[in-house]
Amino acid sequence: MPLSRLPSPPYYAVIFASVRTDEDDEGYGITATEMSHLAAKQEGYLGQDSTARDGEGMGITVSYWRDEASIHAWKKQLDHTVARNMGREKWYKSYTLRVARVERAYDFDRPEQA
Repeated sequence: MPLSRLPSPPYYAVIFASVRTDEDDEGYGITATEMSHLAAKQEGYLGQDSTARDGEGMGITVSYWRDEASIHAWKKQLDHTVARNMGREKWYKSYTLRVARVERAYDFDRPEQA
């Protein structure tokens, strides 16, 4: 999966680090995909980068937003609220969410070799 290409800062990053329960998937994968697609339709959404989960169930997703108002609107979005509640009840042992203002950003792409 390619990294998100974002506009020049400033913008905001929402860093969601979580540890999954030992429960079976029980809809988690489908819901996570639906939430990614739904977030992408929200006003102010800029992109997302995710990691695969490690062997202990820990994963990180970073979503990028134009401003704090967009982040608050996403938090209040009804389907996202339902998914968040399911996560607390069923899918997560723990999680942390951090919001950071991105002041600087740098990119690197290795040139294609002919």
